[in-house]
Amino acid sequence: MKYTFVTAFNKEHYDVYAKKMLQSVVDKWNQDDFRLIVYYDGYGCQPYDKPDAPEASFIEYRNLDLLKARNDFIQRNKDKNGRFAEAPYNYRMDATRFCHKVYAYTDLAYELIDQEYKGWMVWLDADTITTKEFTAEDAAKLLPDEVDVVHLGRVDIDYSETGFVGWNMGMHNAASMIVDIRGAYDTDEIFGYREWTDSFIFERLLNIYKAHGTQAHNLSEGVRGLAVFENSPLKDYFIHNKGNLKFDTPKLDTVSADVRGPKRYKQLADMVRHYSEGLNSFSIVETGTWNGGRAIEMALAAFENVDAVHYRGFDLFEDATEETDKLELNIKQHNAYAAIGNRLRQFSDKMKENSKVFTFTLYKGDTKKTMEAHQFNDVDLAYIDGGHSYDTVSSDYKYLSGVPVVVFDDYYSFQEEDKEVPEEHAGIIKTFKEAKDKNKYILPSQDMTAFGSNVHLAILLDKNAKPLPNELIRTPIIVKPKDCMPSDYIRNNIKENLELIKDYEWVQKYKPTDDHVAVVSGGTIDFKSLKNVRKKHNAQIWCVKHALPKLLEKGITPDACLVLDPRPIEGISTHGVKRTELFENIPQETVFYVASMTDPSVTRTIMSKTDKIKGFHAFTDGIRDTSITDKVVIDKDTGISDGALLISGGTAAATRTIGLLDTLGYHNIHLFGFDCSIVGITDEQKKEKDEEGKPKYIHVETGGENFYTTGELLALAQDLEKMFEEKALQLNMRYYGKDSLVSQLWEQSFYRNEYRTFVEATCQN
Repeated sequence: MKYTFVTAFNKEHYDVYAKKMLQSVVDKWNQDDFRLIVYYDGYGCQPYDKPDAPEASFIEYRNLDLLKARNDFIQRNKDKNGRFAEAPYNYRMDATRFCHKVYAYTDLAYELIDQEYKGWMVWLDADTITTKEFTAEDAAKLLPDEVDVVHLGRVDIDYSETGFVGWNMGMHNAASMIVDIRGAYDTDEIFGYREWTDSFIFERLLNIYKAHGTQAHNLSEGVRGLAVFENSPLKDYFIHNKGNLKFDTPKLDTVSADVRGPKRYKQLADMVRHYSEGLNSFSIVETGTWNGGRAIEMALAAFENVDAVHYRGFDLFEDATEETDKLELNIKQHNAYAAIGNRLRQFSDKMKENSKVFTFTLYKGDTKKTMEAHQFNDVDLAYIDGGHSYDTVSSDYKYLSGVPVVVFDDYYSFQEEDKEVPEEHAGIIKTFKEAKDKNKYILPSQDMTAFGSNVHLAILLDKNAKPLPNELIRTPIIVKPKDCMPSDYIRNNIKENLELIKDYEWVQKYKPTDDHVAVVSGGTIDFKSLKNVRKKHNAQIWCVKHALPKLLEKGITPDACLVLDPRPIEGISTHGVKRTELFENIPQETVFYVASMTDPSVTRTIMSKTDKIKGFHAFTDGIRDTSITDKVVIDKDTGISDGALLISGGTAAATRTIGLLDTLGYHNIHLFGFDCSIVGITDEQKKEKDEEGKPKYIHVETGGENFYTTGELLALAQDLEKMFEEKALQLNMRYYGKDSLVSQLWEQSFYRNEYRTFVEATCQN
C-alpha cells in the first residue's frame, strides 16, 4: 500500500509550529515508505517565493496562493468570516479561515485521481510532531486496507476532529467523497449547513456516504471529550499541539480558542498576575476543570512572575450525565479525565522547555465529596466554576473559604432595575452574599448571557489580602447607542434614497488590496502627518462630513467622503455646525459614499453639486424585522433586497468608514481626527444639560488621564475601543493624535501593543 500525506501552513505560523513538524518528519519517517506534499501560503506568487523549510527527497512544497479556485472562494466569500454585524466573532461561521485545508488536500486528491493512484491520502495538521520512528508498517495499523475512510470521531460533539483524516483512494467511495467536499466549496453549498468549518462539512458528507455503504474506521471509537487525537492510537507516534501548545513562549493573546473568549477571563488572568507578583511559586485550585484550558491560561499568567505553578482541578469529567447537567446548569461538552490529564502533561512538558515547572493533580467526582478530604491552606487563588446549583457552589466555597483570593465565575446581573436573575441561576449570587468577613468585589463586565444579563467575576478577599488593582474594579461607562431618528423615519429615508440613487453604482465586495487609506474624522487633525502618510504610502484620504471643510481649507482634496446621518440638511450638527455649511464646497474629484439611511435632503444637496456618488446600505437596528428576535432579519418593508450587502462598524460615520473599507478590501488604515473628547471645557459648559435633563458633558477617566466628552462621542469612543481590541479584523492600523480620550484608548489597545502586519495574498492564476 502507498501512503501520501498532505499538510498546509501559512507564513505567519511556519516558525511557530510548522517548521518543527517538518523537521520531525525528516528525522522520524522512513523516507522510502511515504510521500509528503506540503502546501504553503503568504509568501508570494513567484517560484522563488517559498519557505526556507527542511528538504528531503520525499517532501514536495507547493504554493497554495496559486490555486485559483481557493483564491476565488476567499474573494467571493470574504464576508463569511465569522463576523456578523455587531455580534462577537464566531469561528464556527468562518469559512475563509478553514477553507485552506480543504483546497490543499482536494487539489492533491484531484491529481491522484487523474493518476489513478491506488493508495492512501492522509491529511495531517501542521501542528503535529512525530515522536518516534514511523514506517509503512505503522501506517498500516492506522489505515486498514479494507476501509474507505479513517477519521477521529467524537462522542461528545457531532463532528470529527480533522487533524488526521485518511482516504483510501483506491476505493471509489473515498474518491467520490473528496470530489463532493470540493464541490461543496466551489458551489458555496457549505453555506447551507449549520456550521462552516471543514470538520463540520466533512462529517455531514461522511454521514451521507456511510448511509450509502462507505466503510469508515473511527480511530477514537468511544473516546469522550474533545481530545480524541490524544486518546487514539495516533498518540503512539504523534503529539498534536493544538492551541496554546503550538507556542514555544506562550502568551495569553496567542492561545487556542478554548482559552480565549469573554473579556472577564482576561480579568481573571490579570488577577493571577497581580497576586503572583513577588512570589516564588503559585498554587491554584479550580472547580470545573472542563477541558483544562482555563488552567493553562491561569498558569501562563502566573508564569510571568514565578517559575513554578501547582494546579489542583476538580470536575465530574466523563461521569457527568444529562441529569447532572440539568441540575448544575451545564451546557458544555463532557471531557474525559484521561484526556485532560494528557493535555496538562503536554503543557507541563512544554513549560519544561521554557525552564518552568507546572505540576497538577486532577480529581474526578462530585466536589461535595471529593473536596472533603483535602486541605487548601497552601492555595494562593481558588477559582469556582464547577456546578452552579446553590448546594454545589456553597459546598465548594465552604472548603475553599480559607483561601485568601476566591473568584466565582458566572455572577449574573441585569442593568434594568426591574429585572431579576432567575432563581436557578442565583446559586453564585446567594453564596457570595452569605460570605462573612471578606472584602467583596463584583468586577465590571460587558459579557452577556443567553437570557440577556451581564455575567461577571465575583471576588472574595481576605481582609489582609493585597487589594485588587484599580483598573480591575473601576466601573466603565457603557453606552447603549440608539438611532438618532425613529425607525419609521429611517425606513422612509431608505425607500426614497433607493429611488434617488438607483442609477448610481452601489458598493460591492472587492478583492483585498495592499493600498493604504487615511480615514479622517471630525476632531483635531495632524495635517503634517496626514500629508506624510499620503506621500509615503500613496494613500487615499477618506473623510466624514465634518472633516471635509477642514481638509479643503488646508488644500487637501479627499478621495472619498462617507455620509451616514439620517437627519435633515437643515439644522445644527452634533459638532455645532450648520449642516448646510458642511456641504457648501464639494470637490469634483471626491467620491461621496451615501448610505441609504441618509436623509434625502442631504442626498439631493450632494447630487446637485456632483455626480460622483456611490450608494451602500448601513446596518442599523431601524431596518430589522422586530418580530424575529432569535436572529437578524431585514424588514422587507425597507425595500432592501434579500442578500444585500450591509456595512456595519458602529454608531458613527467615522467607524462605519472603516467597516466600508474592510468590505472594499482595504486593511492598511491610518486614523486621523479621532479625539472623542473636548479640549478646554469651561465650568459653565460642565453645568449644561441635555434634552433629558442629564449633564451634556460627561467626565471619564482612562489611562490615568481625565477627559470630558458627550454621549455621542463616548459611543464613538466605545466603538473604537472594541475595534482596537478586535484581533479578527487583521488590520494594519495606526492612530495619529495625542492628548485625547481616543489616544489613551489606542495606547492601551491590542493593535498598538500587539501589532501584527496584515498580509493577504492578492495573487491570481
